[in-house]
Amino acid sequence: MGNKKAKAYIPELEDEMTLCNEIYSNNYKKELKEIDKHDIIIKICDIIGSKPENICKAEDVFEAIKYHITKYVLHHEYCPATNSEVKPKFLLWLDSKAEPEKAKEVSDFLNKYLK
Repeated sequence: MGNKKAKAYIPELEDEMTLCNEIYSNNYKKELKEIDKHDIIIKICDIIGSKPENICKAEDVFEAIKYHITKYVLHHEYCPATNSEVKPKFLLWLDSKAEPEKAKEVSDFLNKYLK
């Protein structure tokens, strides 16, 4: 039997963690991604209606807003709750995914005036 006094390790929010751990194969990671995506699409369907044709609409909604929701949650839920800073490289990547037109404009501007 195990030590009854030993406590399970619960990671703190400040700990660095990754969902891309190499112990999983790429196929397993792809399958997990599709399962998570499907779960979100089903939740969207629950809101807009459970008709079969709404699955395509829910997929379109998901694809259109996924980065915007991530940006909102990261900036307004995660950072204030943990008092953590997020790496600028990640924020720039996320901004470019959420608003690619604006990211291109900024990139063009910087390339024009900083070269």
